[in-house]
Amino acid sequence: MVVWSGKGFLSVLVLIVSLFLFVKLMPTEYGDYAFVLSFFITAVFSWFMGKKWNEEETRTLVDKASGQEIILKPNHSLFWIKLQYWGIIFGAFGLIILIQALV
Repeated sequence: MVVWSGKGFLSVLVLIVSLFLFVKLMPTEYGDYAFVLSFFITAVFSWFMGKKWNEEETRTLVDKASGQEIILKPNHSLFWIKLQYWGIIFGAFGLIILIQALV
């Protein structure tokens, strides 16, 4: 079960599409590097787009009946982790696969 908020699902979509493309385009002897490239591309996408989308301006609404203020903040996350932090996680996975492929 995948749990996301806002545009968090796009990170998984970028990973799947890039993995599919690299597996099809790269020779089979470089299969591990297809995974590495896919994770690194997803890491870059998640970091920059997560920072951009999660740092958008907050909105303040006022309830007419009670006079309470409600602050709306953007939340783009995957499995309750903000999208920009998934950039670090995907980058770490890519680095681990790269080290295993080189050893």
